[in-house]
Parts: sequence; structure tokens; C-alpha cells
Amino acid sequence: MGSETILGLVGSPNREGRTNRLVSAALESAARAGAATELIQMADYVVDACKDCLPWVCHNNLKCTYDDDAFEYLSAKVLECGALVLGTPVYWWDTSGMVKYFILKMFRIYARSAPLRGLPALGIAVAGGSGNGLISGLRPVYHFFQTMHMRALEPLPATRFNLAAALNRASDLGTQLAGMVQQRKPFAGFEERLLWYDSLPYLSLSRADERRLLAGLITTNLPDGADPAIVGGLVQADVLSAEGRGLEALTEVTRVYESGVKAFDGR
Repeated sequence: MGSETILGLVGSPNREGRTNRLVSAALESAARAGAATELIQMADYVVDACKDCLPWVCHNNLKCTYDDDAFEYLSAKVLECGALVLGTPVYWWDTSGMVKYFILKMFRIYARSAPLRGLPALGIAVAGGSGNGLISGLRPVYHFFQTMHMRALEPLPATRFNLAAALNRASDLGTQLAGMVQQRKPFAGFEERLLWYDSLPYLSLSRADERRLLAGLITTNLPDGADPAIVGGLVQADVLSAEGRGLEALTEVTRVYESGVKAFDGR
């Protein structure tokens, strides 16, 4: 893999699932734009847990003190790539364990030297079942990008409810990555990096706002024949919120969410 290759990491044990589909959509679009791409299933290279060993020498040695072939393989691929797409399923409002273990070792070994300065990156989180955690699952991925000084594109939150739109957006973002892979743009300093990540959408949402976003995705993509009152309930929730009646608003959002899920599932 050359230094201009866009690397896609699928952080799901389901090799053919939604995470794979979305990462693949980004890579396929990048390839159509002329970029070289490579996809890796992290399930084939599960990193061992960091032992947080002392003395802390790995950040100087740039190598884990313990043998970990999976980490050696994945970290070498990331260090050599020209751009990164990292996709994770969302489990209980968080990233998958295999993604988390990899991130923690990368922090331990490379955060101080920051060899990935300016690397273009895209994070994808797929809350495929309930849809809950579609933003919370992205935050650890974007914390990884920010700590490692990467220059990330906007996050892509996805659920089974907005999968078609998310696939289209993954393709758009893959095309953007293809245009960035030729040249890294490191941040001028700490402050610019903070402002860059603060400006990205979704990441600063509260849990209540995340719930509202999920309900909005559901109502936007309701199947034909769904009760139109579901959409009306979301409008009512927004009115309640504007009146400062936050608990009532969020209760109504939950009612809309539950009704929308039933409509999707044909119940």
C-alpha cells in the first residue's frame, strides 16, 4: 500500500454488515475519483488490550512492549496510508471493542510524536438496531482523529432508518477524500485543531439533541402508508422545546421515535 492509498477499516465483527457497506461506499467513490484504496476487516486483526505498562517506553520506542501482530499490522497500514476511513458499529452508545483497543494503543505509542499530522480522515458510526448512540459512537473515533492531529471530514452517523441517505453521503465524502489524499494539511497549532473539531457537525450534541436527531431521521424516512401523526408529533415536540418545556418535549420525541420504529418494522 502506497502513501496515497485511502485505507478503510471496518471495525465490526459482521464483515458483510452495514459498517462494511458504508466504508465500502466511501472507498468505491474514492476509487472512481482516481484514488487507490484498500479495505481491511479489523475482525481479522483483533488488537490485544493495552497493558498500560511502566516504565512507559513505547512512546519513545514507537513500538508496543508486548508482541501484538494484529496491532503491528494495523498500525503500519494506518501510518503508511494517505487517508483513513474508520467505521464502527455502535454497541450500547459506544464504539466496538476492537476499534477501542486499537485506538488506545495508538494513543499510547503515537500520540506524543503525532506521525499522522494532517492525515485526511472520515469516521462512520452505525447504530443499526435501535439507532441509539449514533452520535455517541462517533465521539471516540473523532477524539482519536483529533488527538492524533488528523484533519477529519464531517462525521457520518448512520442507522437502519437512514441507510440509503447515509450510503449516498459516504460516497460524497469518499470523493472528497480522494481530492485530499495528495497533500496533507497539518494544523498550524493546537488552537486551530481545537477550532476545526469544534466546527464539525453533530459532535457537540447533547443526549437529548441526539435523540431528536434520531427521531428526525426516522420521520424523514418513514415507509409509505405510515401514520402522518408521527411527523406531527415531532413538530409538537419542537414547539414544546421552544417554550422551555424540555421534559415534555423529550417525552414527545420518544413517543415519535417509538411510533416510527413500529412503522419501520411493520407493527
